Amino acid sequence: MKTDGISPVDAPYRLSYPVNTVNWNGTCVERLPRDRYEPQFQLLRSVGVDAVMLTGYVTVEPADFDVDEETKRVGELLGSLGMCAAQHHGLCATYAPPGESQDEVVERLVRCARWTANLNSRVLVIHPGNVISHFTTIEEYDRAFHETAAKIGQAELMRLMARNIDAAAEEARAFGVAIALENVHFFNEDNTLLPALFAEVRSDNVGFCLDFGHAHYQGGGCGYWLDCLGDRVITTHIHDNRGKTDEHRPPGFGTIPWPDMIARLHALGYHGYANFESGPWDDPDPAEGYRHAIAYWRACERIARG
Repeated sequence: MKTDGISPVDAPYRLSYPVNTVNWNGTCVERLPRDRYEPQFQLLRSVGVDAVMLTGYVTVEPADFDVDEETKRVGELLGSLGMCAAQHHGLCATYAPPGESQDEVVERLVRCARWTANLNSRVLVIHPGNVISHFTTIEEYDRAFHETAAKIGQAELMRLMARNIDAAAEEARAFGVAIALENVHFFNEDNTLLPALFAEVRSDNVGFCLDFGHAHYQGGGCGYWLDCLGDRVITTHIHDNRGKTDEHRPPGFGTIPWPDMIARLHALGYHGYANFESGPWDDPDPAEGYRHAIAYWRACERIARG
């Protein structure tokens, strides 16, 4: 199974942090000016981080720019700095209403995979269970999923989504990109849905993005997901909370036992990135904030190694 990095097991994980290069305004995707994000790339490089998590090159809303050309340009900029995108966190539908053609679903997934490759990334992360529509709330996607499951049966809906994901993943393989399904929203709150979907997936180019923060506050606990889908983990979202809401705190500012989680990842043979879906520690100097956050994580890794 492809992973998003190449760190040897038990070695310190390669790290990535999120940087915004586009903005969603609810009606379209807007390109941010280069001088808004290139300094963030350079700041991360200065503290020893050589990868970023990029988000937002999506097909659910039109863009005010040529996405293919822009993703190539951002990927080239990262390469010129000795960096890469550890993952592209996209947003793609996984099914069309039953009885309708599924071709556009697959085409959009493949398009996002191509943009992922342009960004110098190996992994496209998506939220499973979204119908091909432009809703404005998670509740609408949730309702559409459960109404469709009630109409045709949950098992048939899982098979429909799996066929689309499999088809897209095989085309994405040609770009060197794998597709990762995240435990998120109603596919986290009901922690039986994602394992049921993986049971129908056939492509070995589809893996699991384990979001530790989501698992901790709502999804039955990190241990549950490591037990049932740990062998499918190809990338991560790492952030902390206090077990009640999705706070996206830096590790160490919540109640997730990070040395234990790192030890579990080592035991599973995971050697991809530690992708922080959180920011640095609070410090007047952003570089020092990142250094503190990284030092804490490295300390947890040393504890995990015993």
